[in-house]
Amino acid sequence: MTLVTTFINALQISFFGLVALFPKATNTNKLTKTKGNTTMLMKTELSPFDTYNLMTKAALMRIARSEFDVKGSLLSAPLSNPKIAKNAKENGVNTYGLHLSPEKQSGFNTCASASDGCKKACLHTSGNPAYFAAKFAARKAKTIMYFKNRPLFMAILAKEVLAATAYSARQNMAVAFRLNATSDIKWEKSKTKANGIFWTVADMIHSLSPFAKLYDYTKIANRVLPEFYTLTFSLCEDNDALAANELLRGKNVAVVFDTKRGKSLPSVYTVHGVTVPVIDGDITDYRPEDVQGVIVGLRAKGKARNDDSGFVRPAKQSVFLSA
Repeated sequence: MTLVTTFINALQISFFGLVALFPKATNTNKLTKTKGNTTMLMKTELSPFDTYNLMTKAALMRIARSEFDVKGSLLSAPLSNPKIAKNAKENGVNTYGLHLSPEKQSGFNTCASASDGCKKACLHTSGNPAYFAAKFAARKAKTIMYFKNRPLFMAILAKEVLAATAYSARQNMAVAFRLNATSDIKWEKSKTKANGIFWTVADMIHSLSPFAKLYDYTKIANRVLPEFYTLTFSLCEDNDALAANELLRGKNVAVVFDTKRGKSLPSVYTVHGVTVPVIDGDITDYRPEDVQGVIVGLRAKGKARNDDSGFVRPAKQSVFLSA
């Protein structure tokens, strides 16, 4: 069985895929209720998501633009970000990112555990400054829609996930989604009601694209995830103890070093008394294939090169610093 056939079969057996591909197939929703020895059928109202999911993508985008000024796709193309684009070349994976406004820049907090150093070095401000105004406005609009009309947001996302999966299948590529490209939301907790059931964003994507991997970086410790979702904990200037605990749990921790481009990262590193190997996280952005219980080393880029908060760590670690 080819990868293309596998993806197509996965779409055909998915509830969300069926509704999206055959929107007129589901206009009502019936649940069963047992009373004594009698089983009764109960007609239930469609949820907002169910209603949106019956619409075309174009119709949904007209609503999104009218209500929230969302003008483009939620997900970015696999080759639009230089770091994420490496996944296609190095891993054979098309990776679609979701860029929302970080921390409280939209009026809603998308980075509950962001530190001062993290905010200053945020990749939200990477790229050509000439495009900042339009880029920031687009991310803000998407973020506001997520918080104010989650069913609409998820209905659009569902259709984009289906399209991304089908496109990757035609290319004979695997597919992945990085939803926290510039945010830190618990997608394994964020829910909406569909077909009488509350689905998390993570589970919805898995239902649509069962062979896809989700991955993100996070500063929220001790998250419990489904097996298809990989998280790498991010070390900053004030969470060494939490990072060490993640390493002891067998999880990976990302560390931004002051190592220059083209230079080697340290082979081992110590965080709060826990010493583990370091792998080079700049070769690819695709974290699901990393060995576990290691530090994912990253070289400081952009504003992070001038960090003085402790967010960026010295590659040459002294005994004092490693204690």
